[in-house]
Amino acid sequence: MHISKLYHAVICITLTSSLLLPTTMFSTKALAAAPAPTLHDENPNGAFGDWYTGATPPNVSLDKPVILFVQGLHSDYKKWYRDGGLYEAAYNSGYRTAFVQLRDADGDGGNMYTNGEKLAEVIKKVADYYHVKQIAIVAHSKGGVDTQAALLHYGAAPYVHTVHQLATPNKGSELADLAYSSWFSWLAEILGKKDDAVYSLQTSYMANFRKQTDSHRDVNKTRTYMAAGTGDDGMFTKYWFAHAVLPGEDDGAVTVDSAFGLPYGIKTFKKNISHSAITDAKHVWSEVDSKIRKSPKELQAKFAPEADREYQVDEEENNPTSIVSNTIVRGGEIRGKTQDTFMLESGVSQMMVDVMTANEKTKIKLISPSGKEYTPERLEDSDFSSDTDVDADESQELFASAIHNGFKIDEPEKGKWKLVASGKKDAYFMFAQVESEQPMEVVSEKKIYEPGERGELRVELPEATVKKQAITNVSMVETKNRQLLAADDYLKIKEKDDEIKGTFKAPREPGVYNICLEITGVNEHGEEFSRSVWYNFAVVDEDTETDL
Repeated sequence: MHISKLYHAVICITLTSSLLLPTTMFSTKALAAAPAPTLHDENPNGAFGDWYTGATPPNVSLDKPVILFVQGLHSDYKKWYRDGGLYEAAYNSGYRTAFVQLRDADGDGGNMYTNGEKLAEVIKKVADYYHVKQIAIVAHSKGGVDTQAALLHYGAAPYVHTVHQLATPNKGSELADLAYSSWFSWLAEILGKKDDAVYSLQTSYMANFRKQTDSHRDVNKTRTYMAAGTGDDGMFTKYWFAHAVLPGEDDGAVTVDSAFGLPYGIKTFKKNISHSAITDAKHVWSEVDSKIRKSPKELQAKFAPEADREYQVDEEENNPTSIVSNTIVRGGEIRGKTQDTFMLESGVSQMMVDVMTANEKTKIKLISPSGKEYTPERLEDSDFSSDTDVDADESQELFASAIHNGFKIDEPEKGKWKLVASGKKDAYFMFAQVESEQPMEVVSEKKIYEPGERGELRVELPEATVKKQAITNVSMVETKNRQLLAADDYLKIKEKDDEIKGTFKAPREPGVYNICLEITGVNEHGEEFSRSVWYNFAVVDEDTETDL
């Protein structure tokens, strides 16, 4: 691929890392407001490709690098330009700054290749403008992935000496997998969501990107720092529910494991803050500043021993780790009054449910086995703090356009629960997380297959047995076109005691696929319980290694 050459400047992209830090804060109270950035209008028909230069601080230091800020999914440069934002902190600290508008600024997001190619061009323009050979980047969320594409696939690595990621999904996001599941397909059709950015964040798509990227000869030309969050924005916010569903530690959008997913990245911090709050200067500027403030010469001397180190992508590292699921997922069409059901066992300490619809007039309720009715709380956008002045349309969670109806039920009854939805020409997508000792563990061989290759998927029930005819629903989805395939043509399932084993043949057509299963288990008391599992994998041939 042809990439324009770039020069030296600092680019800021938000990332998350895994070193747990005390909750010290950078004070923003005494900071002067930063003047509005200056637009460099490169696109008369939209925002994609435009870039901005920040005001020159009165205390400007030419010894500090130029910082280019790169925002994440469904965001624009205003993510940084706000009270309490990182532009304000950088301006007051004497940095020269720049900003970029990627595909997401015009609406639907772009994948890392679309955004990365344009970002590589802007990196050179920023370096030329400031007359520097190299810059630094601070990147938030998917902006970190877009930056990797710019550096390693479009030739920008020689022009960037440091990248600091903030909660970057280096291994993708399980939420993106869910967004392309059979359960979400009904709602997706109504919402009209077909977004290249979310599509590219599926875990197998990202596994393939890692395979193509991490062994690149230029990975050591730029030092990359990683940071992660582990919090949410409070009860009944959207990040709170996603925070409950993602496996392991996470910030409501990206897991810590994914944020620290670069083999050549350097972990800087892990804090109890949400995916959005990780762009607040008071939470992260001290750590970011300490890593990017060094001059290129200082970094070169310190980084020299690493410069010739080779990072080989081990096939075993591409294998997915097993995922423990205590999740129940449902989805379907709403025409008038619609019901769906699921089973709960005794001993569940808490159940959190998010039911999404397209129409705010659609009524949702849960009915317990005894007939008790529960009505939802409407989930609102994050209002984590008063100085996080970000427009609502900058929300970075993957289901932002849906109406969210939230339930939090302590010690829910055992037995059959009903989800009741009443509306017209709508659809629902429900995911529930239960606090229970009856998990199901999903184990698979790997994430990437050749066309026609055989694969294996196991679902283990370590504390339960499999009910006879335990699989109540199975589907296979070609995710790019949301095409439902005939699962029986590809997948064969055997049920035995405490394990479900599936063998499948990878489709001949390259792409990203989801296998979705609804399962009924039986605990030691003979009580039935429902769980849902999904497996995301990619089919890749030589001609489509970067075009899934």
